[in-house]
Amino acid sequence: MDSAPNRLNAARRAIKPPIHRLFDWAFGGYAMTDNTEEEYVGTVQMSQPELETLLANAGFRRNVVSSLKVRIDGNISDGSWAWRESPLADWQLHVILHDVGESVEVYAHWEYSWITNPIKHYAATGCSPERGVEMTRTFLGNYHSGTYPDGIPFEIESFYWRKPWYLTRLHNVSERVNGGAERLEKWASGVKRSISARRS
Repeated sequence: MDSAPNRLNAARRAIKPPIHRLFDWAFGGYAMTDNTEEEYVGTVQMSQPELETLLANAGFRRNVVSSLKVRIDGNISDGSWAWRESPLADWQLHVILHDVGESVEVYAHWEYSWITNPIKHYAATGCSPERGVEMTRTFLGNYHSGTYPDGIPFEIESFYWRKPWYLTRLHNVSERVNGGAERLEKWASGVKRSISARRS
């Protein structure tokens, strides 16, 4: 990711929390919301900049006005993208990215466009995580390029093996316990790889 998107994400992370507190105090509004498990699309084994380039090439546009999305482990979204059939379409596919190191966890939902239906968008009227997840998985599978002739590879990982749960907690703790939890995290990741190898 070049410096401009980095600065944009940093600005969103700095500005949205105080706006959220103000909105919440004033009228119960929000500038930060949760990413739910039903919005989980899959884990893409590539860097966030590469995935964002693929999204841009496929017609997605950076969604800078969206609220920050927060996962169960406190991880704040690193990217927000929207696809619409046309600039003034009533509906949009909203894709949210969480950078977890060597991979990106993708979340999505189908919702009214904030451009043409701001009130319905804000109220989450008709918002469908199920349709958003289905559409995004279809998009990933159908994306074709010289690098990805068979689509963008992704894995639908169990909640219990993904970083949104205890692995992230262990990583956070490891910074305060001289690397002990970090070693435990690496051990747990090794167990996961061993189980996956036996299944295949």
